[in-house]
Amino acid sequence: MRKGAADNYRKGTAIARHREWRGWRDTVYDYGQWCRLWGTLIRWLFSHLIQNVKAIFRYRWMFSYLTVPSFFDRLCFGLRGAALRAARNNLNYLARDVTRTLTTIFSADLHLHPGSKKAEALNRRILCFDELLPALLGKGFPNCKTILFQEYPMYLPSLINQHSPVHYISQSELYGLPADVCPLPSFEAGLAIEDDFPKIGCCMLSSNMPCDGSIMTSMIQERRIGLPTQPLNVPLRWKRGEVQDYAVAEILSAIAFLEEHSGERFDWDALRDACEIWNEQNKAKFEKWELNRTAIPPHTGASAWLYRIFEHQAVCGEREALENDRRVNALLREQVAAGICPKTIRHRAVVWNTPANNYANFNNWLLECWGIDSVCEMIDIHGTGLIDTSSRESMLRGVAEMIETSTMRAHTKGGSELMLDDLWEKYEAYHADMILMFDQISCKGVGAISGLFEEGARQRGIRMCTVRQDLMDPTSITRREMRNDVNVFMQTVVNETPLDPSLVDFDDDESW
Repeated sequence: MRKGAADNYRKGTAIARHREWRGWRDTVYDYGQWCRLWGTLIRWLFSHLIQNVKAIFRYRWMFSYLTVPSFFDRLCFGLRGAALRAARNNLNYLARDVTRTLTTIFSADLHLHPGSKKAEALNRRILCFDELLPALLGKGFPNCKTILFQEYPMYLPSLINQHSPVHYISQSELYGLPADVCPLPSFEAGLAIEDDFPKIGCCMLSSNMPCDGSIMTSMIQERRIGLPTQPLNVPLRWKRGEVQDYAVAEILSAIAFLEEHSGERFDWDALRDACEIWNEQNKAKFEKWELNRTAIPPHTGASAWLYRIFEHQAVCGEREALENDRRVNALLREQVAAGICPKTIRHRAVVWNTPANNYANFNNWLLECWGIDSVCEMIDIHGTGLIDTSSRESMLRGVAEMIETSTMRAHTKGGSELMLDDLWEKYEAYHADMILMFDQISCKGVGAISGLFEEGARQRGIRMCTVRQDLMDPTSITRREMRNDVNVFMQTVVNETPLDPSLVDFDDDESW
């Protein structure tokens, strides 16, 4: 009997006993990139050994970063050809940027360097942004470093290690926060309560994104962190033209706030350069979307949407990120032009709503177990407007639109038609034959219109599979339960057998 992928898993963990065999060429390539990742991590560790070791023992969430090689392997599970190369290029670039940022954070962290004049001087050049505010605005302060404050202690660890949010969510609930709030703001609040945010920066630019839960937790964070803070209020009905003057006024107020606390003057030329780089990054993403509309969709899976989020939020306007995009696109174009499709595709799915952070490689499982290729994902489609750099006013309006269409907000705000109409349009554009709808059980906003999704799919004769999840909380809905929702749908509604029966049911509750 032929062995399946799950036969290589250690019991209860879904961690592989040995590296995946992908054929000689892809296996050697994958192993080489895995070694490059280890080189990046080892160089980071020993570049500031004492400081980094102190950080590992000071912050609970830092232990998640020790499992990054395993995390990247999961995101590359099953990939071959250009998809594998694109994923490894994206992920290794992400690793290089994150380790550089962690070095800056820990060098300035007054928890690790109490009373240090050097750390205090560095902090005067660090601008802290809410993680859902793209760092593009900070490019107008070229002498400062913009850091997405919650990105590194909260968002990335929640992807890397499914168990990392559990302790902090529990602390939030013990503190008195409701247990049914979205795990993302609950995780953030728990970090503040536990005093597990690094003590960095000269000021904090918060926001009202994406929802009321985040607004409430920002108040807890402000009190606990103690930085001078100003919210950048983003219009909810962002599709309306009359709100854009308000959005621009909010950005100008934020610039004045950042100038006051950093002591730097805003550099409009630096912002223009960054906006032009961002436009090129966006054009590269548009090409990836076009390639995914072909019969050989080359850029699908978890690494695609994860990289897009990181690029939009953290490395927008970065030359190195643009170079990585161009390198990846060349690989993807080459495979499509050659007519090579190194994967078995039974179904082309549009994946809608926010994916589960605690199961970042869910897309890989869909493809390997059932042949469902996620050719288009809602979380991948945000910040798509090109910025007119011809004047300061046009740049501000472009940056405002980029912020208004940030991660987890481009579709969930602005009106229900954005969530609904765009779904049917993408279904046609990507030649899909099914929709996979995430039911994030703690998201009240999207949950309120779940019936409209079901009715719309029924009217159009579209097969729609609903998968329950709780974003960052694996204790509510487990990975196994998410897979079972798909298994039941494929076996009873679609009446299909799996490509790899070993992947239908396995235990991975103990895994990272």
